[in-house]
Amino acid sequence: MATGAAAPRKLRVMALHGFTSNAFTLQRRMGALRKACRDVCDFVFLNGPMRVEPIFSSQPLDTPEASADRDKEEDVPLEEQPRAWWRANDDDGTYEGFDDSLRFLGGEIRDKGPFDGVFGFSQGAGLAALLASAFEDPSRLSPHRRELLFPPGSKQGPLRFCIAVSGFRARDPALDAMYPAGDGRPQGLRGIQTPVLHVLGKADQIVDADRSQTLVDACAHSRIETHESGHVVPTQAPWRNFLRDYIHAFADETHEAGAWRHVQGPNERPRGQVLANGESPLPSGTNTPREQEEQDAIKRKPSL
Repeated sequence: MATGAAAPRKLRVMALHGFTSNAFTLQRRMGALRKACRDVCDFVFLNGPMRVEPIFSSQPLDTPEASADRDKEEDVPLEEQPRAWWRANDDDGTYEGFDDSLRFLGGEIRDKGPFDGVFGFSQGAGLAALLASAFEDPSRLSPHRRELLFPPGSKQGPLRFCIAVSGFRARDPALDAMYPAGDGRPQGLRGIQTPVLHVLGKADQIVDADRSQTLVDACAHSRIETHESGHVVPTQAPWRNFLRDYIHAFADETHEAGAWRHVQGPNERPRGQVLANGESPLPSGTNTPREQEEQDAIKRKPSL
C-alpha cells in the first residue's frame, strides 16, 4: 500500500524574554500564540541568568532602600523573578553579564536543542539576532565566547528563521563583528543571513523606530510587520494566524526558499469578531494596565 509523504516534524523555537521580564511571564503572555502554533512548533522558554531589580521599584539601584526592596522579593517564586540577559554600561556601552548568558545558553541549547528558530522580545530580540549570527558563522564570536556558546556535545547549526519583536542592534562595540558589513562582500552577503521577521510597534516608546532600524539594516533578509500599539508582543487573532503561518513556511526540510516573504501579513487578515458580551476584541498589541505600568518603569530606567 502506498503511503503519503510524512508530515513535517514540529519545529523547536527558542523564546527569549525582555529586560526585567522572565520566561514565566513571556510564556503566559504568549499563551494564545502558543496554542495557535501547537501543531507547527514547540516554544522553549529560557530564563536569563541575571537577576535584576524589579522595574516597578521606585528606588535607585545599589542603595539601602533598593536592598530592602530586594529582600522583600525573596519570597517571590524563582520563575517569577525579574531577569535580564545583560545590563548595559552607560559609560561605554559594554554589556555586563553577557558572557554569563552565553555560558547559560550554551548549556541549555546543548541539552534542549538543537533549535530551528528563535523568537525574542525587546532585549531578547536583540539577543535572538546575535544568536542567529553566531549560529550561521561561529567565527564571528571571540574564541572565548565561542567556547561558551558551543560547549562539547552541542549540535546546534544555523537557524532557519529569527523573529525579533521590538528588537535592536547591540550597542556593545565588542559585538560589532556579529553584524558583518563592508569588507568587500557583495551586497547580498552583507549582514546576518538568517531570515529575520521584525515586528515593530508604531507607538513603541521604549525601542523606537530609529533604534529598531539599526537591526533591520544589519540583516540581509528582513521582513517588517507593524502594529498600532507599543512595546508588546501582539497576539490578537490576525497576528496569531500570521505567526503560525510564517513559522510553518520553514517547517519542511525542503521548504521553498523565500516562501516566508509571501505569507499573508497580519494587517491583511480579517479582524477578530465581536465578543459574546457585544464588545470588540482589543486591538492587536493592546497593553493591559500591568503591562503599561511595567513599560512606564522601563522608560524611567532603560538598561538595554
